[in-house]
Amino acid sequence: MHFDHFGQGLGDVMETFTEGSATAQMVCDSIFEGSRIVSIETTFPRPFLAEFNTHCRFSRNSASSRAIPVWKRMIAVLEKPYIPNSFGVNKAGMQAGEELSAEDQRRVVQNWLFGRDMAILQAYALAGGRKELLSTVKGEKSIAAAEALFDKIEQLSLDHGVQVRLQTQDRGLHKQHANRVLETYAFHTVIVTATHWRNFLGLRVSKMAQPEACDFGTAIAKAMRASAPIELHKSEWHLPYIRPEDRAESQGWMDLAYASSGKCARTSYLTHAGIRSLEEDISMAKGLLSNGHMSPFQHPARPRQSGDLDGSNGNYSGKWTQLRKLIENEGDFSLLISKQELVEGCRGDEELADYILSLSE
Repeated sequence: MHFDHFGQGLGDVMETFTEGSATAQMVCDSIFEGSRIVSIETTFPRPFLAEFNTHCRFSRNSASSRAIPVWKRMIAVLEKPYIPNSFGVNKAGMQAGEELSAEDQRRVVQNWLFGRDMAILQAYALAGGRKELLSTVKGEKSIAAAEALFDKIEQLSLDHGVQVRLQTQDRGLHKQHANRVLETYAFHTVIVTATHWRNFLGLRVSKMAQPEACDFGTAIAKAMRASAPIELHKSEWHLPYIRPEDRAESQGWMDLAYASSGKCARTSYLTHAGIRSLEEDISMAKGLLSNGHMSPFQHPARPRQSGDLDGSNGNYSGKWTQLRKLIENEGDFSLLISKQELVEGCRGDEELADYILSLSE
């Protein structure tokens, strides 16, 4: 299949813009009849994800604490922890006062990193310690990296004198639990697609915003300013993370749209194994569909065509139709599962399941 245009994607190496504690990189940049749709990958401190997620015009997916192996998250937090850009004195209101003195800043950072160390030790214990964590690691290089990490963590325990106080279970907790205690000190990567940006940038690139929120707003604005959108034809798609080599393997636009959705769910061009695989991307997208996880299907979009239903633009401008809106029952997972599955989800409460199914929408 021949593709004349395919939007600006990762076929070219895009510049990464760094602003304070945040980075941003253009992933895909398209335009149709004056309406620009942009997909950007941005990384910022995890504590500020809530501020980012308040913007309902955004379609977004991000790296989940339920998916990242605990040992990998601990390496990241140990080697590159989030530390606030500066520390201001306490005062009334939502903004800090003047910055602390240099000596107090040093002390605060020391205290902050002590908290980081305690979080790592807590996660290590919750995950079951060396033996349990090693059982989840695959590959010689990864095992060597994990062993080196565990040596450092056990030395931290000795340095802080907490080796007796933390109790390790016989079986390690799932990463959905153990990773949570690390989030204060972690960075978070998000893929975000939108056609409406001014309100977000007006709020976040502001002297009233917390500095870290201003960081990711400014980095995103700079990435957008530096990028030139590609004009799409009526039948072409905006496809984040799709490269020319993916197109060469594809049987058509819909395959690419599903592959793009799979990549957006991972916030990565590559699979979790670190390889490029269009087949695995499509397979992942189909698995997401069967489980009702529809948000990754919002990123691929094409220009609106005659016959598209009202509302098919979703949270984009009226010039676009989201892939998600082309999927049957995309907005009601209760239609995709059996009543028995819903009852099980309601912990056996059939009356609660009946109530849910009685709702008009």
